[in-house]
Amino acid sequence: MLKKMKERRLHIIVATFLLGLFIGVNLSYTLSANEPAHQYLDYFHQVYHYIRTDYVDERNNKEIFYGAIRGMMKALDDPYSRFLDEKSFREFKEDISGDFVGVGIEITVKDGEVVVISPIEDSPAMQSGIREGDTIIKVDGVSIKNKPLEKIVKMIRGRPTTTVKLHVRRDGFEEPLEFELTRSIIHTTSVKYDIIDSNKVGYLRIKIFGDDTTREVEKALKYFNSKNIKKIIIDVRGNPGGKLDDAIRICDMFLEKNQIIVSTKGRKGTGNVRENRSSHDPIYRGKIIVLVNKGSASASEILAGAIKDNNRGKLLGEKTFGKGSVQRLFSLTDLVGITLTVAKYFTPSGVCIHGIGIVPDIQVSSNIVPERDKVNVNAIYKAKIPEEFVKQNRQYTAESKKQFHELLRQKNLPVTETSANYILKRELVRYTKGTLYDLEFDTQLKKALEVLNEG
Repeated sequence: MLKKMKERRLHIIVATFLLGLFIGVNLSYTLSANEPAHQYLDYFHQVYHYIRTDYVDERNNKEIFYGAIRGMMKALDDPYSRFLDEKSFREFKEDISGDFVGVGIEITVKDGEVVVISPIEDSPAMQSGIREGDTIIKVDGVSIKNKPLEKIVKMIRGRPTTTVKLHVRRDGFEEPLEFELTRSIIHTTSVKYDIIDSNKVGYLRIKIFGDDTTREVEKALKYFNSKNIKKIIIDVRGNPGGKLDDAIRICDMFLEKNQIIVSTKGRKGTGNVRENRSSHDPIYRGKIIVLVNKGSASASEILAGAIKDNNRGKLLGEKTFGKGSVQRLFSLTDLVGITLTVAKYFTPSGVCIHGIGIVPDIQVSSNIVPERDKVNVNAIYKAKIPEEFVKQNRQYTAESKKQFHELLRQKNLPVTETSANYILKRELVRYTKGTLYDLEFDTQLKKALEVLNEG
């Protein structure tokens, strides 16, 4: 009898919890819903009761409820809405702050596959050769097909100095590529800038929109002004996004007062509509070109869309990723929470680019390797020839380029001189600190300089 009373009391507590979770948080939505939520809450309570009383193995309440919440988030069929348990919640906050342990890649689910939005600059992923647009198919030999995104993230992350193997499928390569990455503490410095002296053009690289980005961009623009730089290139290629508010504040630095930056719209009928306009005179009034590619997502697309639609500058490169949704973090406690898509955003011209992306004004491919070289390049990487070569040759000189080109010929894997030099230079970046920009192989940057200097 006592046991039954305790079980009944537990069931009452659970029912009360569920009513608060599903009804009390948003009573207005429940009352306006077309179907009775209480019916499904009753199903939930019954299933919980059967698990507690009849399931063969004992499970604690935390496991059951965490699983239930994950199920609700999965039912949304939205890779950006997810439950954050204690570990995920901590990692999420680390990502926003700019320091975390991992390999340095931003991934998402697109068309049912796990796609790399972008590797973080100077991270193990970038140094190993992971690129935006790569499709991850295995982690440590385990297929990740149909696995939830948060599970895949946990498989890739781990303790510093440990390794993880990723198998990726890449456009233009017949067979999957294998990369072994060493996990490390990732520190993301969000902004770098310099002046390309030969052209008197400012170069501003925004790698992610984080806590310090607005302040660092403002500092860069004031530096360009002090040097009387009238033309700048803003590079958001491979920038997976970040904080919406920071993107808006940065747009404000370039646009005339009261111009539309972005508008966001929530669920139809809720009145959740917000239009963001520039509120200050611009800090920088010079000529602008924004470099974009398929790794430019979210906040990067807000900046690109605002510059393009307000005729403030031109976009150059490749079509952007197409993440036009806004997420909000809801903390359930100090230790757990959820990220939930609460709105979609629209560029100043009224276009929602979610799942579509932004087509640049000037389309320039980043492909260096010609079609006729791709089969041999695939074989070169698979045989790890570049990796072995640079162990003994850490300089990018005329002599080392000649030796590498000859080595490929001896291996019966000949490629053009340009392809050979490109492979060698990319491999050397793994072991030496590269320059901020590359005027040898960066076709998009070279074209941007050409366009800026035409006017």
